[in-house]
Amino acid sequence: MNWTEEINRLTAKLYRNCLAYGDDLPHPVGSPEGQYRSNGKGHWTDGFWPGLILLGYAHSKDEVMLAEYEKYIPFLEERVKNDPGYLQATGYIGLDHDVGFQFHLTAVHHYLLTGSEASRAVGLKAAEVLLGRFRRTEYSTYIRAWNDWDTDTPEFRREKEGKAIVDSLINIPLLFWAAHETGVAEYRQAAEAHAGQLEQSIIRSDGSTYHTFNFDPDTGRPLGGRTAQGYDHESTWSRGHSWAIYGFALAFRYTGNIVFRQAALRCLEYWNRSLLAQGDAPWDFAAPRDEYLPIDTSAMSIVCCGLLELHRQAPEEGEWLAQAKQLAERLLTAHRAPDLPHAHAFLLHGSVGPAYRKDSREEALREYSNANQCVIYGDYFLYEALLRLQEGDKALLPWDFPAGNDREATGASSL
Repeated sequence: MNWTEEINRLTAKLYRNCLAYGDDLPHPVGSPEGQYRSNGKGHWTDGFWPGLILLGYAHSKDEVMLAEYEKYIPFLEERVKNDPGYLQATGYIGLDHDVGFQFHLTAVHHYLLTGSEASRAVGLKAAEVLLGRFRRTEYSTYIRAWNDWDTDTPEFRREKEGKAIVDSLINIPLLFWAAHETGVAEYRQAAEAHAGQLEQSIIRSDGSTYHTFNFDPDTGRPLGGRTAQGYDHESTWSRGHSWAIYGFALAFRYTGNIVFRQAALRCLEYWNRSLLAQGDAPWDFAAPRDEYLPIDTSAMSIVCCGLLELHRQAPEEGEWLAQAKQLAERLLTAHRAPDLPHAHAFLLHGSVGPAYRKDSREEALREYSNANQCVIYGDYFLYEALLRLQEGDKALLPWDFPAGNDREATGASSL
């Protein structure tokens, strides 16, 4: 497959989508046909569309593309303040563990590409928010996941006070960047401690993963894993598993801690032996394998990036590059959204999850929700994977800042 042709084809769609969206954001979840509606601001996904534009700029070096991204700077500068009055007036959700998705893919990447001090300040503010969610107890060290929601039961609100989530592994690079940028060790220490805790808690003995893990909110004692967006609490939600593969690989890049690389490989081994015959990922690896089983192309695109990250770190080892190419080809040949009639999305057949829960009415009647969708984060990581395949280390990605060792940074206190 010609990766240059493929990324140019998607870049052309980026330009068309810029015309369609103006300074709005697409809603993060779209139709089975690949259409996103507008008015998508205020979600945990706020960074993916502007981040996609920056990936397009990293590829094309076109100032027009850069100007399209810069339309979103005022929104991001206001969003990172997390002002309660602003949130109430707009209906936006408050910032939580997903600030990396929102601001690393945007403000930090913009700073890396252009040297913008204003974007650097936004990135550091977001890192402060994430660091503020870090908790150290006698028994555990973790970054708290979700905030409280109006719809929470008292029991779930209490549970969330001690909940960590696998998605956070792609957000903690924001802390590694902040440590490098400021020389303040707390950022790095929190990120490394959190990743170490998830390596112990989220991964099961067979290499499968929980979506979330609960700790006692008062003592920090481990309580056990839960799966919110998967088939069952003991199942393995494929997108959550993909976050683990890519996230642990990135944690190894920034720390050199072999435990994180081994964690990524253990999760990858489970992924490889659990795929469907055609190479597709089911939305949950424990869901019944029948002709009605939804798949999740977003998980596949994230793992493609994880494979290329593993290859970047050790090109002489393993078959990761060949596997990444095979996965990208599968996505582009079997799951690509059409160019004409114009579809906004790059990929079809995503799944937010849960498509259905075990033994539910929806499963029995095959009334699936959160399945057969286009999702903006699947598009983002597909484009990143193609950029890696086409340009290798020449492309400047959000993750490409010196790892360094900031443990001895001056003025930094211990966590």
